[in-house]
Amino acid sequence: MQLDTLFTAANSLAFFTWVVLCIAPYHTRVRTVIFGGVVMLLALTYTALFLSTFDMNMANDMATLSGLATLFSSKQAVLLGWIHYLVFDLVAGLYIAQNAKEHQLHKRVLIPFLLATFMAGPLGLFAYVLWRTVRTKQYTF
Repeated sequence: MQLDTLFTAANSLAFFTWVVLCIAPYHTRVRTVIFGGVVMLLALTYTALFLSTFDMNMANDMATLSGLATLFSSKQAVLLGWIHYLVFDLVAGLYIAQNAKEHQLHKRVLIPFLLATFMAGPLGLFAYVLWRTVRTKQYTF
């Protein structure tokens, strides 16, 4: 499969998944399908791409910012990094949904946090944890 096609497919799948997660964040089956299906499919795609491209010289490139910039001059490396982001942002979104359900927080308030996590992963996760901590007056995992 061509890299551009793989990029479009991964993006489309992730976008659709985020829409579903925003609509039904507390639905156990939805979260199970997202994790067991979408996250694992993207993780498998990442793994296959990683194993087909990684060599020990890349490890050295990852040790410095300049090396990393050089590494990411390749479309394949950028795609690899992008799928990495897609997977971990979805995992963060699933954490937010599960955690909010456990704390009995209203699911409508999750939408801005899920959207922020979709667009800027760590920012959305940080905002959610901060909001939840203030709201529940406790910091818990």
